[in-house]
Amino acid sequence: MSSPLPEPPSLPPPRSARPAASASDSGARWAAAIAFAAAAVAIGVAWNAQRASTSITQSAGGKLSELGAELAQTRSTLAQAQAAFKESQARIAELETRIADAQENRVAIEEMYRELSRSADDRMLAEVEQLLILASQQLQLAGNVKGALIALQAADQRLARADKLQVANLRRALNGDMDRLKAQPLVDTVGIAVKIDSLMQQVDTLPLVVADAMPAGRVASRVKVVEENAWVRSARDFWEEMKGLVRIREISPSETALLTPAHSYFLRENLRLRLLGARVALLARDEGSFREDIRATQAWIGKYFDAKARANVAALATLKQLGESQVSISPPDINASLAAVRSARAAREKR
Repeated sequence: MSSPLPEPPSLPPPRSARPAASASDSGARWAAAIAFAAAAVAIGVAWNAQRASTSITQSAGGKLSELGAELAQTRSTLAQAQAAFKESQARIAELETRIADAQENRVAIEEMYRELSRSADDRMLAEVEQLLILASQQLQLAGNVKGALIALQAADQRLARADKLQVANLRRALNGDMDRLKAQPLVDTVGIAVKIDSLMQQVDTLPLVVADAMPAGRVASRVKVVEENAWVRSARDFWEEMKGLVRIREISPSETALLTPAHSYFLRENLRLRLLGARVALLARDEGSFREDIRATQAWIGKYFDAKARANVAALATLKQLGESQVSISPPDINASLAAVRSARAAREKR
């Protein structure tokens, strides 16, 4: 192989061109450095942006998760709050009911307190007014003059014990009403009712013109032969019954015809109904119906019952006495006393 040719010696650059080449290299280096720096900055910015985006994404995901959890918790809290609100409404309604009851009780207690706080004179006037109202009811509804008079006397006695109370006009009105009641004829309603009840109990024992029971001689004969032989006793009873089938009695034309046992029963029942009607008319103060029932009872006893029997004579005497009794009156009113006591109460309330 041939040896390489020797390189020619390098010539030194010309002095005038070296500074220009050096300046261009320096500018290139600066441009590369600036470009590298810019690229690095761009890479850093991009990397930071990516990291920031990743961080924001992660942060947003965490925030969304937290928001979802908070939303669920908020919903649970809202449900609890709604339940608590409903319970509070129920309690408020119950409290309102209790408050209303308490107010009603308070009003009642205040009314009771006002009643209790009244003076003794006010209570006395109220009691006197109640007595007068009771007396007026006895007069208007039952015609009970005696009961009304007792009530007026009790009211006057109560007022007599009130020394400080100015009740002269009231007592004057009470005395006037009492005098008018005393002048009225008294109707003994209880006594008349007792007599009518006694007659109703005696109806079954009053003897008829012709007795509707077995004669006493036949009853005694039956009692005497209780110890006889059965055949003999049966024959005797048969004979007694046969004799009882026919009864002979002389009746004058003016006497009442005989009554069968059934007619006798209905006669006594009708007589009892007449007496009961008289008792009802007495309580209703129906004098016309009362006297009509008494007259009918007298006529029936005089016609169908034995006029010579002692019980019938006593019953007719009682009926005559009842027929002459007065059972209905027109009782006076006591409006003057009622007006006086109400005026006294109104005057005290104005004070």
